[in-house]
Amino acid sequence: MQPVLLVLFMGLIGALIGGFTNYIAIKMLFRPYHPVYLFGRQLPFTPGLIPKRRDELSVKIGEMVTNHLLTPDVFKQKVLTPDTRHFLERLLRQQVETLKEERYTIKYFADQWNYSIEEQVSAQIEEKVRTVLSQLALTQSFNELLPAAAQDTLTKKVGGASVLLLDKFQDYVRSDKGYQDILNMVETFFMQKGKLISMLQMFMTAEAIADRVQREMLKLTDEDKIKNIIQSEVDKEYGRLMTTAPIDYIEESKIQQLISQTAATITKRLNVQHYTRTPLIRLLPEAFAYVEAKGIDRLLDTGLMHLADNIPVILEKIHLSELIKEQIDRFELSFIEKLIIEISNKELKLITLLGFLLGGIIGLLQGVIALFI
Repeated sequence: MQPVLLVLFMGLIGALIGGFTNYIAIKMLFRPYHPVYLFGRQLPFTPGLIPKRRDELSVKIGEMVTNHLLTPDVFKQKVLTPDTRHFLERLLRQQVETLKEERYTIKYFADQWNYSIEEQVSAQIEEKVRTVLSQLALTQSFNELLPAAAQDTLTKKVGGASVLLLDKFQDYVRSDKGYQDILNMVETFFMQKGKLISMLQMFMTAEAIADRVQREMLKLTDEDKIKNIIQSEVDKEYGRLMTTAPIDYIEESKIQQLISQTAATITKRLNVQHYTRTPLIRLLPEAFAYVEAKGIDRLLDTGLMHLADNIPVILEKIHLSELIKEQIDRFELSFIEKLIIEISNKELKLITLLGFLLGGIIGLLQGVIALFI
């Protein structure tokens, strides 16, 4: 009986030693969290394995995740799946439907950011118009200010100026007023030139002279040469005028006043409030119709493909492995221990039980061997 008890006792001792050894080994994976010193010397196996290799562990986990788990191909496949597209399409259509509500205006979104959009836009438009008009009026000539079509029209009009002027002149000369003005000038001429010239009235009356002057003036205006002379002078003056600027004819202060009034008028006519306070659905109905019919599909087609093609660049820019390492390094060691134990609690218990079992078997074998020595 005594030998049997000895064998059982050694088996029990072996089981306790094996189980406790495995339990201590598991605990030493995490504990202690920090180095332990005795008489100024660091004790071996302190800190525990995971705390000691924490940096290496976090680096390896980051590399493993980025190289084998969350690879660019994985992200690309996920982005291009029908489920992702359907989810984004449903989300975008919900947002479009939300924007159709009457309360959503440009001013509404600006107010969310405390931005006075009406005042800012009006001020910027007025300033821009004032700047452009100032540059045009003060520095540019009429040749630069007027568009080519307007210049062509003016040139054609000026090209017929001589004919128009002479026609008007002939109409005036033929009129009663024109004849009376010529007669008055003839009478004034005789009165101013004294008696010698006045003696001509004995041979020719003022009316006769006026008639002769009228006929000669009409005859002169029918000459092509006089038409060419007048047209040449008109063309010269027109060419000179086109090289000048408004500032050459109007005082700068009056131009600035005119510019300010024009800018204010344009800004007022634009009616910024109409655009900022009209609901988006009424302000941009065609845009909403296009977005619902084709816009969302085109955005998803191009956007998802562009996103998928640029995933490697995005992952490289955000340094995913380093990001994972930083997040792991932020975990408390106690949290890591708890996390690992929760994940592998069953396996760790089996390891401890296996220690008891192997220790017990070894203890029984030692007891049996001891009986025969």
